[in-house]
Amino acid sequence: MAPLRNDVSLIDIAAHFAPDLIGRSLSKLWTARGCELETALTDAGCMYTCPLTSSPITSPLLVSDGCIYEEEAALHWFRTREKSDKSVASKPKQALRLGPLAEAVEAFLQHCNAAGYRTSEQLEQAMGEAEMPGTPWLRRVAILEASLAEARTEAEALRHHSAEAQALLESLRRQAAEKQELAARRLQRAVRSRLARERQRAAAALCLQRWWRNFRKSDVKKPKKRRGKAQKKGSAKPAKPSAEELPAQLPASATPTPPEYTQLLNKQHQQYARIEEKDKRAVLDFFLDQLMYDSTDFRILIVTSSDERALGLHKVLQMSKAVQYQLVTMQQDEESKRFKELRECAGIISESQLRQNEDASAANMMVNFDMPQTLDDYMDRIRRVDPAVKVMSLPTSPEEMGVIRQVEEHFGIVFRNMEGVARFKILQNRKALRNKLAATGSQRQKLL
Repeated sequence: MAPLRNDVSLIDIAAHFAPDLIGRSLSKLWTARGCELETALTDAGCMYTCPLTSSPITSPLLVSDGCIYEEEAALHWFRTREKSDKSVASKPKQALRLGPLAEAVEAFLQHCNAAGYRTSEQLEQAMGEAEMPGTPWLRRVAILEASLAEARTEAEALRHHSAEAQALLESLRRQAAEKQELAARRLQRAVRSRLARERQRAAAALCLQRWWRNFRKSDVKKPKKRRGKAQKKGSAKPAKPSAEELPAQLPASATPTPPEYTQLLNKQHQQYARIEEKDKRAVLDFFLDQLMYDSTDFRILIVTSSDERALGLHKVLQMSKAVQYQLVTMQQDEESKRFKELRECAGIISESQLRQNEDASAANMMVNFDMPQTLDDYMDRIRRVDPAVKVMSLPTSPEEMGVIRQVEEHFGIVFRNMEGVARFKILQNRKALRNKLAATGSQRQKLL
């Protein structure tokens, strides 16, 4: 390469300052945003300050040591140091102004992005022409917006009509439910009256049958008794025993005494059904359901062994379909008064509460949901209610059955066994559950 002529001035900045040092110095002062340079800020949001003046730099000057100073402050510092230290004055000093370099970088960015600016201007012009009225796609957009408005109007109308139809359907459902309830009440009254007439007819037929039997017996002649060998004609009649041969009179202590609670028992309405503990609820529902059709103006007293059992049974019976009358727990004075005043109700009471309650005599039916443990406990429950009360017991163990046998032997009565009817009802419930599980097909083998 031929050497340069003496009249050509060659400026080589890299000979005095490294390009990397210049780039790092420029990045401390400015940052590029698009095609322009902006003042750089630190993480704390502050500008770069001069180490000599501690103020932002307006005319940056890069010194050979790599620091950036304010130009006037750096020149003043150099002059002051030369006067104080003669050895420093002989050394050459080099400094570079960063302002012109920043302007050169900004001009470079603007010229590089000139093509992009022209493209954006052309795009803006095309968008402006497209927005002019009368273009085809604007007409299509207008038609689409009109169609959307009509669709919204039709949707609102359909929503309004749907709400009206839903309200009408709800009113029809309520009317149908009221009619069904009214029809069920009428049917219930008709069934009750029919059953009452059938019972009256059965009682009348039984009375007529007994009267006819007695009438036939009075008309039939009694046959003559044949005489035995000892009583032939002419034979002597057996002599009557003398007074000495008669046995002595029985002592007063040997005479049978009637039981002390005989008058308290309604001998015709003592019933029981021996079942398992898990089947008590189903039998109780069946018994209460039958009472609704078989009798009117009944107040049922359901006796349990503890207060917890009474509260639990009260909560369960509230969800039962067979119970369509009011339930009373009878643990407070107000509920006891309600049990005494209501025509049709069921009172649930524990054995301890029964001993303290004086309004239990209003009951005309009693259900021993939990059997008493002894004969005295059984009769103690009977004494708390009316003597003509009808009693239904639900024993579950041989010991509880023993209490029923003691009552039968002590008072000479026979309890009516309702076990067959109860088991038939339990079997019906199991068949209904089995059919329901077969229809749904969910967990059939697990529940059966």
